[in-house]
Amino acid sequence: MVAVWAEKELRNLKRIAASGIRCPEALMLRSHVLLMTFLGKNGRAAPRLKDANLSADQYAECYYELVKMMRKLWMECKLVHGDLSEYNLLYHRGHLIMIDVSQSVEHDHPQAIEFLRRDCTNVNDYFKRQGLTTMTVRELFDLCTSEAIDDANLDQY
Repeated sequence: MVAVWAEKELRNLKRIAASGIRCPEALMLRSHVLLMTFLGKNGRAAPRLKDANLSADQYAECYYELVKMMRKLWMECKLVHGDLSEYNLLYHRGHLIMIDVSQSVEHDHPQAIEFLRRDCTNVNDYFKRQGLTTMTVRELFDLCTSEAIDDANLDQY
């Protein structure tokens, strides 16, 4: 079963990377072991978003970046992370890196809508705790899923 999860992680990482969303590069899969690029500096791993010490402006930039990542994950990759939170994002070189994507599902999965709603709730709750004013969960969900919103005018939403 572990080998299946590693294979799924590999497929999802490649799909996510192809869309331009920052994630670790999957280098090799052997049996149940997936080798990925190291993200960090001087032998120290990049911190999870939860552990990053950021300014208010940096949190605002991260929220905006994450909103765009979530939309691209849905619209281009046709995936929902399914466990998106401050624990499954790294902060590296001023950007968020999406990790732990083995449980991600395609958007036609029977529970994809509920998983996306939960991801939206987790993301908003975390950034609210950091003092940010966020969209409502419904607004974030709609932004991720609406084909009526053009990526060119995403900033206006």
